[in-house]
Amino acid sequence: MPVYKYRSLEEAEEHLKRLQPKDPLELLSQLQDLVFALIPPRKIERGIFKFKTLEEANEHRKNSMGS
Repeated sequence: MPVYKYRSLEEAEEHLKRLQPKDPLELLSQLQDLVFALIPPRKIERGIFKFKTLEEANEHRKNSMGS
């Protein structure tokens, strides 16, 4: 990513306006792509689980939620 130098705040604001997309949907799409790139997908176990004790269920929940 290049580094830009500006002589005034107005010059920086003008450059920022040119860099941002005019279409709000395009901006939203770019932000969504950034979020999906930064946050890895969570692995979700499918199915129904039976537990003998509440502690066992809580341990499974803690391990599967990543907390």
